[in-house]
Amino acid sequence: MHGQAQKNVPVQAPMSDSLAGLAKLMYSGETDIVRYEANDRFMNLLKEELLKPDAFQFAFDSVKSLAVVYPNDKKFKIYTWSLPLLTDKYETYGLMLVFSNKSHTYKVIELRDVSNDIVNAEKEILKKGVWYGAVYYQLIEKKVNGEKLYTVIGWNGGNGIYQQKVVDVITFDRNDDPVFGKLLFRGKGFTGYKRVIYRFSVKVVMKLRFEEISFQVVTKKERKKHNERINQNNDEALRTPKKKTVVKTKTEEMIVFDHLIPLRPELEGQYQFYYPYSEKGNGFVFEDGRWVYQQVQTTDDPKSDRPLQDGLLPK
Repeated sequence: MHGQAQKNVPVQAPMSDSLAGLAKLMYSGETDIVRYEANDRFMNLLKEELLKPDAFQFAFDSVKSLAVVYPNDKKFKIYTWSLPLLTDKYETYGLMLVFSNKSHTYKVIELRDVSNDIVNAEKEILKKGVWYGAVYYQLIEKKVNGEKLYTVIGWNGGNGIYQQKVVDVITFDRNDDPVFGKLLFRGKGFTGYKRVIYRFSVKVVMKLRFEEISFQVVTKKERKKHNERINQNNDEALRTPKKKTVVKTKTEEMIVFDHLIPLRPELEGQYQFYYPYSEKGNGFVFEDGRWVYQQVQTTDDPKSDRPLQDGLLPK
């Protein structure tokens, strides 16, 4: 499909050093104005790089703040980064390099973060270059009924009060433009979700990764038994139900995440007080073309092994 892209090997982007210098200024500039100016120059220079022939092969290893993920089919690459401000807020930016089936070349699409502007963000489909901003660190490629689904996992630095992690889904319309969000999540608490967003304290780290884990599956089988000699009419009341508990260990890939709770019940909805706490493991398993929520008993201790700061403990 992408013959030109597959012929070449990765090469360091010509302007990587310049981008790396701007990235340092974005993070260490003495004022927000300096950081914004560096970010604008970074965006424009990265666009110029991606418009060059064979840009899909460009590597940006020296630009540590730039996250790059792409699927095996090389349909696209997505470049995301965050801009830290002196107010402790973060702004998120992104560009996509997308293969067009019409022109048989890659096109550059600028993404605009609307994470602070939309209500019911978990249930919105986002198109025309807008997206729920996140710096992506994992991509999962699936195919369902002939349609490619790309699940991405990322971090949003937040508004200075709390931070976020995001599980989103990317598909493409007939013009090969990205569509963010899809009705792909099932399970209690996730009805109608087109993306999953976790909001939590800036003081902690939340686990959210796609990985292979071993877990126990507990099932109870019920078998009804009756005495035919005294139960000629096969009455239900004379049947004796018997239950058998079966425990099996499975190893499977899933999106594993920490359960988040407020420090106290009265702090519900105040996400700056949400901390990871799990008595059981939590994950999304891909079944029948959906990400299905499953609470599992892992073979390892699923609780966070990171001590909480300031002596705060969940109650």
